[in-house]
Amino acid sequence: MAAPQIMEEESPYMKERKCVVLVDPYSTGCIVAQEMAKRGYLLVALWTIGFSDEMKTHIPESCGHMDYFAQVNQQETLEETDKVLKAAVGTHPVEACLAGGEAGVDFADAFSEYLGLLTNGTDIPNRRDKKLQQELIKKAGLRSVRQAGGSSFAEVESFLKTEPYPVVLKPVESAGSDGVKLCYSIEEAKEHFDVLMKSQMVNGGACPSVLCQEFLKGKEYVIDHVSLNGEHKTCMVWVYDKRPANGSAFVYFGMLPIPIDSPEAKILVNYTRRTLDSMGLKNGPSHGEVMMTEDGPCLVEMNCRAHGGDGNWRSLCRALTGGFSQVEGTVDAYLDPFSFAKTPSLPPSPYKAFGQEVILVSYSAGKVKSTPGFDVIRQLPSFVCFESGIKEGSEVDYTVDLLTGIGSVILMHKDEAVIQKDIEFIRYLEKINGLFLFETKAENLQRPRGDLLAMDQITNSTGQQGKPRNHRRVFSSDGPLLIRHMSNDRPELRGPLVKRMTTVDSSKEVVIIVDPYSTGCCVAQEIMKRGFSVMALWTKNFAPEMKTHVPLSCGVMKYYNEIDEAETLDDTVQIVHQAADQKRVVACLAGGEAGVDLADALSEKLGVRTNGTSIPNRRDKKLQQELIRKYGLRSVRQAAGVKFEEVEPFLTTERYPLVLKPVESAGSDGVKLCHSLEEAKEHFHVLMKSQMVNGGDCPAVLCQEFLRGKEYVVDHVSRDGVHKAVMIWVYDKRPMHGSAFVYFGCIPVDSDSSEAKILIPYVRGVLDAMEITDGPTHCEVMMTPEGPCLVEMNCRAHGGDGNWRSLCRALTGGYSQVETTVDAYLEKQEFARTPDKPPSPFKAHGQEVILVSYSRGTVKATPGFEEIKTLQSFVYLETGVKPGSVVDYTIDLFTGIGSVILVHHDQETLENDIQRIREMEKENQLFVLENQPGFLMKSPSYLHFDGTTTASL
Repeated sequence: MAAPQIMEEESPYMKERKCVVLVDPYSTGCIVAQEMAKRGYLLVALWTIGFSDEMKTHIPESCGHMDYFAQVNQQETLEETDKVLKAAVGTHPVEACLAGGEAGVDFADAFSEYLGLLTNGTDIPNRRDKKLQQELIKKAGLRSVRQAGGSSFAEVESFLKTEPYPVVLKPVESAGSDGVKLCYSIEEAKEHFDVLMKSQMVNGGACPSVLCQEFLKGKEYVIDHVSLNGEHKTCMVWVYDKRPANGSAFVYFGMLPIPIDSPEAKILVNYTRRTLDSMGLKNGPSHGEVMMTEDGPCLVEMNCRAHGGDGNWRSLCRALTGGFSQVEGTVDAYLDPFSFAKTPSLPPSPYKAFGQEVILVSYSAGKVKSTPGFDVIRQLPSFVCFESGIKEGSEVDYTVDLLTGIGSVILMHKDEAVIQKDIEFIRYLEKINGLFLFETKAENLQRPRGDLLAMDQITNSTGQQGKPRNHRRVFSSDGPLLIRHMSNDRPELRGPLVKRMTTVDSSKEVVIIVDPYSTGCCVAQEIMKRGFSVMALWTKNFAPEMKTHVPLSCGVMKYYNEIDEAETLDDTVQIVHQAADQKRVVACLAGGEAGVDLADALSEKLGVRTNGTSIPNRRDKKLQQELIRKYGLRSVRQAAGVKFEEVEPFLTTERYPLVLKPVESAGSDGVKLCHSLEEAKEHFHVLMKSQMVNGGDCPAVLCQEFLRGKEYVVDHVSRDGVHKAVMIWVYDKRPMHGSAFVYFGCIPVDSDSSEAKILIPYVRGVLDAMEITDGPTHCEVMMTPEGPCLVEMNCRAHGGDGNWRSLCRALTGGYSQVETTVDAYLEKQEFARTPDKPPSPFKAHGQEVILVSYSRGTVKATPGFEEIKTLQSFVYLETGVKPGSVVDYTIDLFTGIGSVILVHHDQETLENDIQRIREMEKENQLFVLENQPGFLMKSPSYLHFDGTTTASL
């Protein structure tokens, strides 16, 4: 045993002082101890057997350093402990002995009884036992929870098989981080039972047994008392502000005092005092956690000690009551009965001030670079104190439970309006992720059309070493992984099957589609429906996986022939003619991004409709910007190169953030927003080493200014230099989960709107500058404060597997870019009849809704998808999420969870359906997850924001 630590007596005054013994003083126990020291008493810390050294250092910041007159350790018996104590304190009499924290309750009761001091005694040998607590109040006629407890699973198995789920599992004794958990199945309950039995409680002892209880529904309250000789005085009644957030059903947002003369307070105080009597709690502080259910109040647990949370609530309580809190009441009960007698039985009504605890919630994740929001909070008019363990270098995660909490703020003011304004401001800081500045991370700026996927994600269902990959949006290239739900009762959206004949016998004619995938397959199928044969021509190094990227709406593609590009263009022409046999080649076009260059060269060589090769590589994004700049159109500042030295001057002088991307359009090849020169250099090398999805090496990297504004997509089809706009879209982008660019939808834009009147002429100017005269294009444009500016021109049909086709046909009254593309190449008269721009107003109302995940976990079921299919405007739902999938918070394209097309003639119906989908997302009704987040059900003061945990409130 360590030798007792005793302060040297330096004056006669020391000899007259009395001692108080605090058993395991930590958290609020240290504040109680210091209040006793202020009143002239010497402090003795008595550490129980097995109490961890780490917890001995858990001293509230407001206490500074704890100066104990002596520190002693519990011995095997009360008698031996008494001898050690007397040796430590000498002639100083012991005036009181009380628990300084949850771990010290049992021994404090026993030792104070042994010393003949004020005590709760040992008539009830272990009143911390939650199972026993419920049995005691049940005998007293109070509402109690259904429960079962035991040290072996067999003892609780019957209860777990008959009780409705979810159920709560917890250790029978209050120990803050011992994992009070909400379990949703007997399998989950069994697993957590075993975890609890193997775990150590924070005081170092083994968990003696596990308690299984019904899950109480209702508002959660905390009632603080101090008692003396059975007289209970209420110090404060609190209610927790609990809300769903980040996929968790139970995130604590704050703790509010409630008026003591309110109906609920009157019920709660009476119930809690009867609970104290039934448990034999006659002396000292306590705080009861009570749920107000439909059947009235029901005890969650009674904590036989002071309210925790490092006592940060003390200054608030003193302001509300006019000068006292549970800390002062506890000291009076043990050391000044006269003052205790004068203490009111209840707090005043109304309170003398306004205030509450605000518990901070994180809506993002990352490594903290700085905490500017903390400094702002400290400047608020109602600010009192702030507690957080987050600092530079800390890893922050989304708040779903106590362990992911990020801090606590006490606010207090005489003016209630000031409090409310400050709370609203704090919540605003949380929502905009203004509390922290994170170290930069990848911002995937790729548009959610999803034609192409990163190479390591095209076909494999697992990542390296067979580990499951992180969730990402799944597209048609994933074949059986994709789930598409089509509406079977919307015949008006199917459109007529039209077979148009452009020659005497189209069956003798063939169309070459270069690299047909995604929407290119839809175009190919439309050509086949009109009686033409289609040959697939695959470019050199085109990835075999991408050949399987066929939209499910197309079924199995049956080409007249499939051929591969030869070493030279002349050789390829020869192969084409051989494969065509007796058929005449009447058109040659790109079926996807990878086929654009060869399609231009081959169509020119074959003498069919073409954009030609006067511009040898119009897919090059750097070249695109240079061409439109020469044409007098707004373009981005940029630099490109194959070596970092070629772009370094630009990267060292341009304002960050900057966009880095491959010069050729390849959907998922890492378009990234870089926030520093170091990050830009790293991503430059990543791009140069990576393969593009068509199998070729990335020829160069383009570095560009970051354009700010609304992002639009303008789809055209051209013939002989006549450009017809077939749809204008605007992306619904919002900040979410720490990402500045989360796509929520793609919305059609009226062609007579002020934006469309600017965008259409600009895009047609881009087409002319790039000498694009024939075929489909879709142009991505940012509407900046200086006007429209090209992001990139894609010299092919709009991607996304053509899932927008039915929506476009409904909006325009019968056509989309798919039909118009075929008309441009094969039917001049039909193209001539196509309007110059979409009708205004549209013939219907609709949009694409991109689904956003507000939670993470493994999916058990997808009830929200079934409800979406019942919406009146539903056309189809595409998703890769099914039972067993792992979903994460949506921050970019690859963490999206699906896409829904909605169309209806009634705008209000459409808006209601969109609103319902957004509600399901926010309330996490799309999925049922295994091990639902928010399972740590402890009150927030269990967690202390210096990174340690203690016992309950």
